[in-house]
Amino acid sequence: MKRLLAVGLLVLGTASGVRAQSEVPAQQAPATQANENVALDFSRTSASSQAAVSPSDSLWAFTASSRSPDPFASAAMEPFPLAPSLASPAYPPAAPTPAPKVKDTGLGYRWQIGLGLALVRFRSSVYYATAVGLNTSVSYFFIDSLAIEGAVTSAFAPAVFQSYEKVKYVGYGAGPKYYFMRDKFQPWVHAIVGGVHILPQTTLGSQNGFEVLAGGGLDYSLNPNWALRLEGDYVRTQVFGQSQNNGQAVFGIVYHF
Repeated sequence: MKRLLAVGLLVLGTASGVRAQSEVPAQQAPATQANENVALDFSRTSASSQAAVSPSDSLWAFTASSRSPDPFASAAMEPFPLAPSLASPAYPPAAPTPAPKVKDTGLGYRWQIGLGLALVRFRSSVYYATAVGLNTSVSYFFIDSLAIEGAVTSAFAPAVFQSYEKVKYVGYGAGPKYYFMRDKFQPWVHAIVGGVHILPQTTLGSQNGFEVLAGGGLDYSLNPNWALRLEGDYVRTQVFGQSQNNGQAVFGIVYHF
């Protein structure tokens, strides 16, 4: 019986202690609620209305704005861009060094065609003749001032002797041609080796022979493609079994391309 009474008292004491602990937080509840109200009232003030931002959040926002593909995002960061004239460097740029001048001695083209009025003076031991005709030439320039030229001169003269046969002269050949300078006036020299065909034929030999021409001229440029030409040449022929010293003059026009 005594044991039962002791156990009952122990249970009753334990229950009273548990009830007392449960009542302490209930009594402290008003103070806690008051503290919460005070904190709530303080959070509603204008000073606390700005939300605090952590450094990591600011760094993330700056990185996101810098990577934004929107072209207006960067414009918003600079509402007042500098004028182009105000963005000049502190020191003016140095003046560019002028390129060295190179003297151009070339003619600026590869082909040349000439056509002119020719006057040929043929002299031999058989007859003399002054023939008038045409001179044509074609030149190809390997380098700026040196060319290979081919030329043909055909001319006609009045009749000689009593046969009433007119003089017919054809000289042809090819050789080098050299220009000295490029300007309005373009002097040049050339040498042509070829042949000659002349009528009437005499009893002294064939109507065909050998010809060497050496001389020069002057071209006056009208524009980049056209020029006037004045030419004078010494013509050495070997026909009728003898040599002849002849002359030739040409006045014409030249086309360059």
